[in-house]
Amino acid sequence: MRRPQACAGPAWIASLVWLVVLVGPAMASTSGEPNPIWVHDHSSAGIPYRPDGYADLVRKFGRPCSNAANDARSYWPNQSARGVAGYVYYHTYISRDVGWNIRGHVDAAHRNEAVDYGVYGYNCRYISGSTSWSTHAFGAAIDTNSARNPVGHSSWNGRGADGVDYGRYLPDVWKGAYPGHNFHWGLHFSTTPDPMHFQYVTGY
Repeated sequence: MRRPQACAGPAWIASLVWLVVLVGPAMASTSGEPNPIWVHDHSSAGIPYRPDGYADLVRKFGRPCSNAANDARSYWPNQSARGVAGYVYYHTYISRDVGWNIRGHVDAAHRNEAVDYGVYGYNCRYISGSTSWSTHAFGAAIDTNSARNPVGHSSWNGRGADGVDYGRYLPDVWKGAYPGHNFHWGLHFSTTPDPMHFQYVTGY
């Protein structure tokens, strides 16, 4: 990224401008208004091609459990427990979509409390009960609101950390239509539904 040019004024103003550009979507709004810096990025960098099938997954994300698979992160409310925020790690391929588009959208809409624990990303493991790699091992999947939406449930429980029912707000942000961001929802798995699970690959 090219450093912004200072037009006038003392050096500390230029430094402040640069800090705002760098921090961007990580800044939470404290004024009650949506973050004025954050905008959707629907370019191919913001919402990249979504692979289909295992070979295509490896082509775009690389081998499972690689360094790149957990080299991006964003800070989520109620990540490990209700009221306990923390970082969620994932592949750099989806870093702008997750950390900028999705995380920024939830924050700008003042719906952080729609997020309930736990929120999990990268995990070097197999799919439960199999010897096939989980999409979490590629950093290509995020689980959210897992306590209310465990694997095997055939519907989405939209209650957030504050107990309010947000309906399908979070799934709509992850998957689409607008403002969805191209993740495939595990609720629609053909064998065992997994409503907490959102992955950036189909056919696997």
